[in-house]
Formats: sequence, C-alpha cells, structure tokens
Amino acid sequence: MKYAALAVALTLGVPVLAVAALWFTRVRGYLLSLMIFFTVLGAHGSINAVSRELYRGPDRGFEFTAADLVCWALILGMVARYPRRIDWFPRSSWLMLLFFLDACLLAATAAEPLFTAFSIWKCLRIFGLYWCTVNCLRLGTHRRYVWLGYAGAAAVIGVVAVYQKYLLGIYRVPGPFDHSNTIPLYANLILPVLLIWGLCDRELPLWKSVASIALSLGLLFAVICTFSRLGIALAGGCFAGAVLWANLRSSSIRVRVATMTLGLAMAAGLARVAGPILTRIETAPKASETARDEFNYAAQLMLRDYPFGVGLNNFSYVLTTHTAYREHFQAMKSEEQAGVCHHIYWLTAAETGYLGLALYLALVARFCWIALRGSWRNKSIYGTLLFGVLLGFGALQASGFFEWAFRVTPVMQLFVIQAALAVAWAEARPQPRKTPAPIRLTVPVPQRVSS
Repeated sequence: MKYAALAVALTLGVPVLAVAALWFTRVRGYLLSLMIFFTVLGAHGSINAVSRELYRGPDRGFEFTAADLVCWALILGMVARYPRRIDWFPRSSWLMLLFFLDACLLAATAAEPLFTAFSIWKCLRIFGLYWCTVNCLRLGTHRRYVWLGYAGAAAVIGVVAVYQKYLLGIYRVPGPFDHSNTIPLYANLILPVLLIWGLCDRELPLWKSVASIALSLGLLFAVICTFSRLGIALAGGCFAGAVLWANLRSSSIRVRVATMTLGLAMAAGLARVAGPILTRIETAPKASETARDEFNYAAQLMLRDYPFGVGLNNFSYVLTTHTAYREHFQAMKSEEQAGVCHHIYWLTAAETGYLGLALYLALVARFCWIALRGSWRNKSIYGTLLFGVLLGFGALQASGFFEWAFRVTPVMQLFVIQAALAVAWAEARPQPRKTPAPIRLTVPVPQRVSS
C-alpha cells in the first residue's frame, strides 16, 4: 500500500504541483510554506523503501518524505520558469559536495554498504532542500511564506505537547516525533526566529506578531514538557538572547511593552515549573549518563582502528557485530542490537573519520559565520532575523555533545532550510512598498474665441 501511495505521489502529485509552481508566484510561496511545515511531521509524513526498521542507526531505508516531494515540485517549476536566473551551485555547496564524495568513497569499504546507501540518499535529498530554498528566496519569494511554514510547525508541536501532557498524561512528551529528545533540537532552531519575527518585523500585522510570540512560548512549553535538562537550558538561552537582541537592534515602544509582558509571563511560568524541573535533575537516572560514556568510548575505539571511518550509518552495525567494541559495556551490555553514539561529533568521526569530521565542522562553521556576518552587516529585518537563525544553530550544535538527533530527518531538514535562509538573506534587502501615484486633477482652461 505504501509503495502505491508513493508511486501516485511521484507520478501525479509532483508534476501537478510543478506545473502550478511554474505559472503562479503565489503558489510557489505556499509550496515553500508547505515544504517547511512538512518537516515537523517526522515519521508520520515519510515512507521508507527497502526498509530495515529493526536497525538502530539514524537511517533505516531509502526515505521519501512529504517535504521532499514538495521540494522536487518546486525545483521543477523554478527550473522550467527561470532557467537563466537559477543559482546552480549556491554558496557552500562545495563543502556539501566534498562530504558527499567522502561518504560515497567510504561506501566501498563500509561493513554494510546498504546502510551507507541509505544515508547517501539522504544527503542528496537534504541538498535538494537547501538548493530549493536558496533559489526560491532569491527568485523573490516573500519572507511571509517562510513565517507561515515556521508558524505551522510551531503550532503542531505546541498543540501536540498540550494534548500529550494533559490529556494523555505522558511524563516526557515526544510531540510529533519518535523520541522526546528530538523536540528540543527541532524547536530551538525556530524558537528564536519566531520570537524576533514577532517583536521586530514591522510589516507583520499585529495579530501575526502576537501569534508569533505566542507560538515561541508554545515551543518553550513543549521543550519544558520533555524534561530535557540541556534542552530546557538552551531554550531559555535562545529565548533570552532573542529578546535582548530585539531590544538592542529594533528598540521601540512595542518591543519594550512586549519585553515587560514576556518577563512577567516567564517569571510566573518559572515559578510553576521550577519544582518539577529540579525534581527531574535530582532523579535523572545515572544509567543514561553511563550509557552515553560507553558509546562515546566505543566511537573512540573505532576511530583509532579506522581513521577514515567505518562508513556512514554503520556505527550501530559495527558495534553489534564486532563485540570487541562492547567489552567495556555495563549499562547497555544486555542489548542484542547496539544503539547509536549519543555525541554527534564522536559519531561523525567514527563513521566518516577525521576527514569527514573536519568537513562537517567546516560546514557548520561556514553557515554560522554567514548568519553572524549577515546579522551584523545587514541592518534590515533580514539581518535582524539572521541573529535568531544563529541562536538556533548554536543551540543545535551545543546539543550535539549529548545527542545524535541532528541526524534525525526532521532536524537535519530544518537545519539546511535555515542554512539556506542564512545564505539568501545575508545580502537581501526589504522590497520597497509600492505606493500609488498621486492623482492630479486638471481643470480645462477655456480658450479664447477670436471674433
């Protein structure tokens, strides 16, 4: 059944959307919103072909997501309509290409090439999202469509968190994702952007500004409901950083009033949740920390034996089949199928070697630098928003020291979309509003009639 649905989507849905994107500018905008929104669906909006669902690695099949289908339709429409205006090789694409080539070369020596092929396919899809977003924005798609996609994703996370927390009674809510730890990594990417948007964008109608601020509070609430200690700390930092930046960069009566209101709301909320958070800190299981250390040490052993890496998406397979890397396990020694290293940097190093880790760090640093430079140099609303993008990048990479969820599809999709925003908005300028030409009244002058 799932293959029939995928076939219909590829043969009918994508071409129809591509034709619509070809002819209508507004349709391209709404498709961009839809593409961003679909990233929040996670496994609910994806299909795995040749799947290996029992595997514990990040990628378990040749995945197709709803966001990918919309992306491909947008690409077809833009290429057909604007072939000469397309940026075929956007900035920083060469770093992505080098990482992709390194992963392809490692596939020849990987312990299980099929698992590496899953991730290589994912790399292609991720680059498609990056390429599509950069070109869509550079062709003139207004930023309000990006806001619409972000707002929809934030609304889903907030509503689902409330439902799971108060109606289902779940202690650590997973939201729309498979695990509760994914929510902070995803939410912290867009929380500061939505908050700055609501505080600083004067073109945003008042109700949308209020909605944007409320949605950022909803994301903060969802992160708190996961009881992820690092996630809560980073979410609070993103929130405070966004408010401080808004007051420094775009101070106004509206911003100051909103800041005081948010301060009172945050104080009341902190008094309400301080007890459960402190209880969570005191009662957090020690086994999880022990397991994280065990996986990290296993990754170091793999890197020592395989300086070029064991192959992308092969960490769990190698750890399962090579018992020498599990001899030190205590907390996780009873598991038949080994999990994944809870440290994105050690995981990347173990799977892709020193070269792959260097390329990954260079790519992340490159996008952070573009966002930082754009937020400093560009004095328009785009530069103001880019600081929120930078805060999200910082929160995601700080989480990488304790989580591997960067490799989860929704988080990676949202990251490259925000990277594309940084590239496209770094040099962008607001489009001047078109004002109607003044109406001139002319009074006819009577002519003399000669006698």
